[in-house]
Amino acid sequence: MPSRFLKHSPQGLLLGLALLWSGTAIGQTPSRSGFIFIPFEDRSGFEGKWNVGTDVPRFLAAYVKERFAIPTVSPLVVRNYLEETGNRQGSTDHVLFWVDLYRRFRIRYLIAGAVELFEVNRFMTGQPLLGGYEAFKGETRITFRVYDLDRTAVSASPAQILKGEADGDFSDRSLSITLFGKPSDRTMEFRDLDRISFGSEEFNHTVIGQALFKLGERFSLELESAMPAIKIWSSTSPDSLLALVQALDTLSLLLKQETLRGLVIFIEGASAFINLGSEDGMRVGQKVKVYKEASSMGNAVDQVGELEITDVRGPHLSLARIVSGDGAIRKNDAVFTIVTR
Repeated sequence: MPSRFLKHSPQGLLLGLALLWSGTAIGQTPSRSGFIFIPFEDRSGFEGKWNVGTDVPRFLAAYVKERFAIPTVSPLVVRNYLEETGNRQGSTDHVLFWVDLYRRFRIRYLIAGAVELFEVNRFMTGQPLLGGYEAFKGETRITFRVYDLDRTAVSASPAQILKGEADGDFSDRSLSITLFGKPSDRTMEFRDLDRISFGSEEFNHTVIGQALFKLGERFSLELESAMPAIKIWSSTSPDSLLALVQALDTLSLLLKQETLRGLVIFIEGASAFINLGSEDGMRVGQKVKVYKEASSMGNAVDQVGELEITDVRGPHLSLARIVSGDGAIRKNDAVFTIVTR
């Protein structure tokens, strides 16, 4: 089990040092803005070797840490800490244990939740022993709650500030060809999933790994929408705290931002359709800037308005309401947005 590995590894020693450190320096300092992720309830029915109740929020903790450059404590660290302290409070969802975590790490927010869906599906057409086509899809969905531990520690009852859900899916539509029953590379990957280490580079290239990246981005955008200040928390987080939480759980993700360019393809009243959709990372509530036809992003002189996505209609189609620029936005105007992958 991951917690067993951590306990008998250098990370286990680091956790002990962290507890000593937290009982001295941290005890006299105010809380820092960041997130403690406790293990999620697993409602997915997944039957593989991965412990998705711990692994999925662990992935999310790594994603949020990398995306916003803020401290996060992973559920692996939380679970190990529960064992190190002798399981005094009984379980990770016990409010007294939350207060204990808060006093140790002095990180303000805690995220609890449930993994509702986690699965990989294989679709085939044709005759298995002769030949055909196959495709694969990974899907995951969570529900989550965010609690303010500053207030929880004072009231000794959970102070919930946000409740939401997020999902991610990825389809490999390459339709691998299978000939005379010979398995494709994707088939071998599908059969060997249990042998792949969760969160490894190899894992991240699988369909379920790609689905988790989409989940991480949508989850991050939910947090950012409800807690806009998250974008400036990094300026208030000391490097020592970031280094500490990285040392306690070494799972790390390489994220990159990508600028997407699309077009306004139709205007109807106060609404517009653009040719960016689900496969481009569009989500309801996302805002995109509109520039004159053939313009480049960043030229303020050419910006004519802004749109807000109200419905994602297809892989490369979204409906948006015109936030600004009504009457100035035209068909074929350029739209730009930045997505993290």
